[in-house]
Amino acid sequence: MFPATDERTLKVELSSPDKDLPRLVANPIFRPVYGDGSSFERSGIDHSIVTNGPFRITETDGDGILLERADHYWNRDAVGLERVRFVPMETAEKALEAYRAGSIDAITNANFEPLALKLLAPFEDFRRTTHSALNYYDFNLKSAPFRDRRVREALAISIDRERLADGELEGSVEPANRFLSLNDNGKIGVAYDVEVARGHLAAAGFPNGEGFPKIRLVINRNNLQQRIAKFIARMWRQNLNIETDIIVKEAAEIEAARASGEYDLMRRGIVLPTADELVSLAAIFGSDQAIQPEPTPETTAEIGKRIKDPSVAPTTNGPNVETGLPVEPSPSPKPSAVQNLTERAAIFELRAIPLYFPKSYAMVKPYVSGFEMNSLDAPSLKDVTIDSGWHPRSTTGE
Repeated sequence: MFPATDERTLKVELSSPDKDLPRLVANPIFRPVYGDGSSFERSGIDHSIVTNGPFRITETDGDGILLERADHYWNRDAVGLERVRFVPMETAEKALEAYRAGSIDAITNANFEPLALKLLAPFEDFRRTTHSALNYYDFNLKSAPFRDRRVREALAISIDRERLADGELEGSVEPANRFLSLNDNGKIGVAYDVEVARGHLAAAGFPNGEGFPKIRLVINRNNLQQRIAKFIARMWRQNLNIETDIIVKEAAEIEAARASGEYDLMRRGIVLPTADELVSLAAIFGSDQAIQPEPTPETTAEIGKRIKDPSVAPTTNGPNVETGLPVEPSPSPKPSAVQNLTERAAIFELRAIPLYFPKSYAMVKPYVSGFEMNSLDAPSLKDVTIDSGWHPRSTTGE
């Protein structure tokens, strides 16, 4: 908890310098808290809670949450809406029924079925965007042979993510050839390449998959995740001649398996609440993971050789060419090492296999303006207005 030294001063102490702190604390999740914070422990929402946005909470009940324009917001005159009501719905289908009936003006955070998405796609009021979230398979680096980066890369690049997203999942997700959906610079990524994958596997001592142990893939009890796991297992069998044992567990059992290390790969899903690269990577890999962002000068040439020719073996004397770190196990990295996490380093190291980015969907009535979707699936209402004089176009186009 950050202490407030007076009514206008917040004191923040960092374990190491962070140039991005001002941007991080500007995230809407941060807001003033008076007292000991006990108001957050109550059931329901306290109307007296202090908010720092253009709206304040005035009413909560079983029908939803009512917001009204805040009297003391610094730019109050620029806020177009007088009030907003959030209406909870049990299912996406019920939300759609209410939308069609005119009971609500917009739908967000809805889990539409693939068939519904196909039917809604042609309509102008249907919107979609890539969600700032990731579904991925996490490696157990204590389990041989997954300590070898060549093995991890072989498994990662032998998955056809386009087929997974557009075929198996019917276009409801976006293929993830990287870890961060907001960081697409087109220069780095995990590309589908079966021949290179086979070369990496052979260079690691498993030509044509010979002698490779059956992969223990742990997933949660979910029909969709089981379909995805079977699809990927087929690709590994066809492309690398590697078999997979799909182990389905309940949520509590998954955490137990993770703690005991009884897995080779484990399905994970994470929603990233910020666009910050460092924070997002730390959320995926953990802040104690030592992913060296830039190879040392001594290993740069060898890394280039490894990328071009998988038969080049890792250095066994001195720094490990795969990580830039000493070969012997090293203690947890210092905060400065965590500070330097980059997606380029994460893709090179591949401690996890990115699979796909979920998509978020919305339906917005044509008389609603300024309702812009974003990757956090949290539209800002500050610039939203309603055209009370709007009328549907006639069949003649007038």
